[in-house]
Amino acid sequence: MGIDPRRLLCLLALALCTAVPSFPADEVPPAGPSAPVSGVESGAKSKRPFNVFFINVGQGDSQYLELPNGQNVLIDGGPSKARIQAFLQSKGVTRIDHVVLTHPHADHYKGLNYVFDALQVSNFYDTKIDNSGAQGDDDLRAKAAAEPGCALHYPRPGDTLDWGEGVSAKVLNSCPDPVASGSGLDGGTEINNCSIAIRVSAEGRSVLFAGDAQSQAESAMVSRFGDELKSDILKVPHHGSAESSSQAFLGAVKPARAVLSVGKNGYGLPTDAALSRYRDSGITLLRTDVDGTVDGSGVFEKLLLSDAPELPLSLPVAFEDAPAPPAD
Repeated sequence: MGIDPRRLLCLLALALCTAVPSFPADEVPPAGPSAPVSGVESGAKSKRPFNVFFINVGQGDSQYLELPNGQNVLIDGGPSKARIQAFLQSKGVTRIDHVVLTHPHADHYKGLNYVFDALQVSNFYDTKIDNSGAQGDDDLRAKAAAEPGCALHYPRPGDTLDWGEGVSAKVLNSCPDPVASGSGLDGGTEINNCSIAIRVSAEGRSVLFAGDAQSQAESAMVSRFGDELKSDILKVPHHGSAESSSQAFLGAVKPARAVLSVGKNGYGLPTDAALSRYRDSGITLLRTDVDGTVDGSGVFEKLLLSDAPELPLSLPVAFEDAPAPPAD
């Protein structure tokens, strides 16, 4: 005996009505684009604080930035592979959106060889001054040019770099046109004064990265940009040499804190003359050879709001100071 089709349809309709719960009008779950997906609101952007790490690379320079929009930046790589590798691996970094070589001196570029060998790099920012007495800078630049998907940039003073939403990155100094260096201490002051200097700001905080700029470059920045140099944090130029951190430059930047990247070296750095200018200006100075890697995370709470001049190490790795690197 067959089942009446009309009766079967009624039974199915009844089953469906029983299975679907009813909600009061003010408790109906949202539908469409505003509906939660896997516990996260659809369209919500990843958000993190503006974090900056002044990496203890011994006698050299390297800074790592985590931008609030999710991008990251590495400014210089120090004099060797070990320390920059240890730091980036501790952070789980596999790609870097923006790599900046401030100038072609070995204590700034050698560690970047590891970065281009092991990580994915999307953008490389460089000057066009050649370290005439070295081959290493040419080798690194060749790696950058061969990096798949990596765009090369040679920014000019006054340029604003595209580092994503909510971030301002203004170039204050550079040498974007081809020029060969002369000779002199540490490869020549021409190279130092060609350092890419960048003021980066986000979330109401600002940091000025001055590379190895000396008095000539500092004077040019003060003359051209004046009050635009004002920043919360200053990366001390040229490891505290006597020819850097002029009173006029510090007076324009007016930092609350300054971070000195330095290790054991044969150059007499930092000099008493430079250190005294920071002391006389009332600027709290932190040093990577004393404080280790300086952790400016959490929108600089640790760096700006701490009364203590010394900060805890951000890495549990103990390193021995490396000797001063050669010009190449």
